[in-house]
Amino acid sequence: MIISTGLAVSACAPEQATKGSANSFPDKPIELVVPFSPGGATDLTARVMADALSKELGVPVNVVNKPGAEQITGVDYVRKARPDGTTLLADGAASSSIQSLSANLPFAWDDRTFIGRLTSGPHVYTVAAKSPYKSLDELIAGLKQGSKKFRTSWSGGATTTDLAMLGLLKEAGVKLSDLSGVPFKSSGDIMQAVAAGNLDFGVGGASSAFAFASSGDVRVLAQTGTEPITQLPDVPTTKELGHADLDLTYWVGLSGPPGLPDATRQRLQDALTKCAQDPGVVKKLENAGVSVSPLMGDEFKKYVTSEVGSFTELRKLGAGQ
Repeated sequence: MIISTGLAVSACAPEQATKGSANSFPDKPIELVVPFSPGGATDLTARVMADALSKELGVPVNVVNKPGAEQITGVDYVRKARPDGTTLLADGAASSSIQSLSANLPFAWDDRTFIGRLTSGPHVYTVAAKSPYKSLDELIAGLKQGSKKFRTSWSGGATTTDLAMLGLLKEAGVKLSDLSGVPFKSSGDIMQAVAAGNLDFGVGGASSAFAFASSGDVRVLAQTGTEPITQLPDVPTTKELGHADLDLTYWVGLSGPPGLPDATRQRLQDALTKCAQDPGVVKKLENAGVSVSPLMGDEFKKYVTSEVGSFTELRKLGAGQ
């Protein structure tokens, strides 16, 4: 797949009847900001979302990647934008909930208009195909034994992947300092290192593991969440295995600048809801390893607020590491 930064998604829908009104929304292209580099799970989901939104709204939705400063660059760009609905954020836990844990943010973590969540997806716990660990419980037992210093993935604590890692360490009763954490920029890089045997185990987004699992280079021990995804039907979930505290998924949704007018927010929320009901959109997102799990408006904000509390507890395990 070839992915280009700033991809413009053409509108395919019939003309909007409301375009003749001076106060109509939308009446010009929309910029959808992804606070990551192209190619990751958020970026791929955002491109499907942008295509679907353009068809619902009748205007082009252009994906623009603005990575940097642990997602702060992209989030701050949207926060400072004019609140007219033409600059939006492809939001996620790493650019909202996790940022609540940062002491030096130039803004409050909830200084945005929460529109809706579109998808959620599991993380996976993986080892190399030749690893002696055949199950998640065997890996946890090995960590508890402490007979060696495990090599694993670590991205500095600012991603949901890191928090999924910390959850596993909590289950095993070990500290991050007991392991050798190797920094990585993406889940794809983590899976490559696991497959090559350079890590004893790794945690990543599920979509990053598909190719390695299919080739037989990586063994997926478990997936987070409550239901197995289509691409990993035989991999148990952490809930099935009795590890309810590892029910940590990543999500992608839509937010806007603070002060977005209610009518504009509602128009976007309605469009996002229709996207979630489109079988073609659902199929594309499932192929990318995520499930459509819409959550709109106030319920979406409540979800993120609750997530902040959960992440605070997990982050304490990695403090100072």
